[in-house]
Amino acid sequence: MIPFPESIIACPDCDLLQRIPTLTPGGTASCLRCGHTLASSKPDSLDRTLALTVAALIALIIANVMPLMGLSAVGRQAVTTILGGVLKLWQQGHQITAVLVAFCTVVAPTVHIGFTLTVLLAVRQTPAPIWVGTLLRMADFNQPWAMLEVMMLGILVALIKIADLATVIPGVGMFAVGALIMLIAAMTVSFDKHQVWSQIRWVDGEGQQLTSSPEFKEPAEGEVEGKETPGELTGIKMGLVLCEGCGLLTKPTDLEKPGHCPRCGQELELRRPNSIQRTWALLIAASICYIPANLLPVMSTTTPTYAEKDTIMSGVVLLYVHGSWPLALIVFVASVVIPMAKIVALAYLLISVQCRFMRSKEERIRLYRLVEIVGRWSMLDVFVVTFVVALVQLQPLMSVGPGAGVVFFAAVVVLTMLAAETFDPRLIWDSRNNKEEQNDEIC
Repeated sequence: MIPFPESIIACPDCDLLQRIPTLTPGGTASCLRCGHTLASSKPDSLDRTLALTVAALIALIIANVMPLMGLSAVGRQAVTTILGGVLKLWQQGHQITAVLVAFCTVVAPTVHIGFTLTVLLAVRQTPAPIWVGTLLRMADFNQPWAMLEVMMLGILVALIKIADLATVIPGVGMFAVGALIMLIAAMTVSFDKHQVWSQIRWVDGEGQQLTSSPEFKEPAEGEVEGKETPGELTGIKMGLVLCEGCGLLTKPTDLEKPGHCPRCGQELELRRPNSIQRTWALLIAASICYIPANLLPVMSTTTPTYAEKDTIMSGVVLLYVHGSWPLALIVFVASVVIPMAKIVALAYLLISVQCRFMRSKEERIRLYRLVEIVGRWSMLDVFVVTFVVALVQLQPLMSVGPGAGVVFFAAVVVLTMLAAETFDPRLIWDSRNNKEEQNDEIC
């Protein structure tokens, strides 16, 4: 197996081979064909990210220990923390939803911050131990599932829902969550993963890259352009495999069994295995869950005089009637429009790949990225239910419980996110090459 210099890269979104130029401080390099950001120069990245990560860890502890908000009504008071909302869901028989909320609000942020901090400390030793790469990959995996900003919006919606029922008092934990959201965003912007990978000891024990290869002719300047031409060089055409874990480009001796990455040890694949079939399976399951998620109640309210059950749409109407039309619009888009739009968009991408559509590839890759970005915001209603249920427990005056619909809604969010991760965007660009096509054709 022959590794190539890091200045030669295959775009992870379209597989186009390109040379990364020397970047000025703060500069970035984007794919000529699809616009994906391939590299960036971040001065003082490791030290700056380390300071931000330590601050984020402190904010994380405060956010989980201190109360998020309190509720006061007719002399009775209630407070809740993040884990308090999770515990209340668990006690009311919604264990699956409770585990999901705990993972997205506590486990995933903690793993992301803790592993990033460990990586930044360990990489100060040169070369860094092999296990640093494993932690870095795990931190990257957890990052999309850390949904603190979605949780914060859910808390604001919950405050509006219960403002007419009682006096709501923001707690220290809420301000800590706000600070944590900004710190994690700053960590992401300042962290240079390529610099970390360049300092990690390779799994194969060598840790050296070849600057040239007799089996590969680097594309001459101007040969690779943004428009599709017969002269474009892609990784699959040249028999090269990009490691999705660390970004190293290698030429395996056997393309059928490319083996493992010599730097991080991850199994290499020309394309994500069975991407089409797995994505279809996840989409079909999400479509089935979408119907009961919108028809069944997600929350039930009980008082001495009445009992009421709310679906997602009735919650939107309630916000609108109370004058909070901006929040009503946000909830409607996040909880009704986005889940269905994700299903339709991914189905269109799958059909376009299987039918080998030739046109609008740039538009389709932008559609895929949009699905990846907005997918997590559909968790909004799950967080709203979590914190309304946790706060409004003022028996015998009033109590709120989760409904059956919240489980199906959470399933829709998770399944569509997994479907987006399973889909391989490089298939959009592969579809014109018969010998590269590795999926069943339906058109």
